[in-house]
Amino acid sequence: MNGCRVAIVADDLTGALDAAAPFAARGAQTRVVIAPERLEAALSAWGAAPPEVIAVNTESRHLPAAEAAERVAAVTRRLVPHTPTVWFNKVDSTLRGQVVAESLAMRDVIPRRLLVAPAVPAQGRTVCEGRVWVAGEPLDGSLDRVFAAAGVPLVRHARPCDAPLPEGDCVADTGSDRELACLYDAVLQAPDRWLLVGAAGLATAVAQRCFGLLRAAPCRLTGVERVLYALGSRAQRTLEQERRLQEHAPGLARVTALKGGDEEATAVLLTPGADDDTELAPSRVAAAMGEAAVGAVSHWPQASKGLLFLSGGDIAVATLSRLGATVITVEAEWAPGIALGRLEGAPQRLVMTKAGGFGDPDLLVQLHGRLGLEHAPTLPTP
Repeated sequence: MNGCRVAIVADDLTGALDAAAPFAARGAQTRVVIAPERLEAALSAWGAAPPEVIAVNTESRHLPAAEAAERVAAVTRRLVPHTPTVWFNKVDSTLRGQVVAESLAMRDVIPRRLLVAPAVPAQGRTVCEGRVWVAGEPLDGSLDRVFAAAGVPLVRHARPCDAPLPEGDCVADTGSDRELACLYDAVLQAPDRWLLVGAAGLATAVAQRCFGLLRAAPCRLTGVERVLYALGSRAQRTLEQERRLQEHAPGLARVTALKGGDEEATAVLLTPGADDDTELAPSRVAAAMGEAAVGAVSHWPQASKGLLFLSGGDIAVATLSRLGATVITVEAEWAPGIALGRLEGAPQRLVMTKAGGFGDPDLLVQLHGRLGLEHAPTLPTP
């Protein structure tokens, strides 16, 4: 019997893991393929026994629309033989990337009606009158208008708990987790008709209905001997988390990707290290961060249990690709939006990822406290 129930196609790695984590937290076998070029190897390894939830990072957020669409279509076509009941296009909740082009590319392959609902109420991101609102402020433009400009008009579905779904493609106003749950309850009346387009909020609603209450083993970080905090994102939230971590753990070894540092320490904080007035191409920053991260991990004893905390999707892909990773086995959701997994084939290597602008300001302080690592003071990076 085919084991795949949910297929998630995401435009970056942190998003793929963010959408997959609620399923793993409910006991579903959940795997994330770190890049489209790794998908064939993963499917071959799984053979006739794929996991219940497959998420694939297409690494397409920063691509031109046509190229992003083709990449998403190719991944979708490759997943079609596994006949998942749920098809989920994971998009950025603030609509960064090629949301319209990628959604329509998936729709052309399957084909199904679009149900667009990118709300994440837990993060203050809702949809009202077809527009995404972030912390009470509307983003420019409405979803129905941008899809209409691409030739696909969306009907506004304004009452997800009181009215049946429209007959055609639609965008759903959703301001709470309850409304997202009601929305997916309506989908379940004809689940094979809908392509879901959303973010972590809708993914959680689907996971609750498909796999029930939280039933994964408690998220344990005991026995971790090494940790690397690779903070490539320069979002203000990440910078604040970084600052608080350094205040809490002043002896943490500081390594900069462009200048170096003490890579052999037990606990390492890795940042890009560019001067404030220096603008570098994101690809160069990601490559430098990936190389430095692999350099730090190379000093870890092979059998030691180590945690890679990766902030920023580009940095996560650059690091994991250089480590030869293909798949992450997702085990739990350590905190909202923070997936915990293991590298398939190297279970002693734990992985956490975080989008740049997300998380409590004390997130890294709390994590470091849970790990309880000892780290000798190191000299500042020259």
